[in-house]
Amino acid sequence: MALDDYETRLKRQKQGITKAKAEGKYKGKQINIELHKNIKTMLAGGLSYTDIQSALGCSRATIARVKKLL
Repeated sequence: MALDDYETRLKRQKQGITKAKAEGKYKGKQINIELHKNIKTMLAGGLSYTDIQSALGCSRATIARVKKLL
């Protein structure tokens, strides 16, 4: 019963996202360009993850994601 409800919700959610994308209303998760720029600058400056995290208030995962893109 619960599994059926879960699968139905996922199916409906995917349908809604597909429809919204077709209408240009859904663009997905947007990145914070300014934050990424600041993280890149600090990484290039040799700062540690902890220092960057404290200064910018972002997560370690965000810093790792930006580093991976470099």
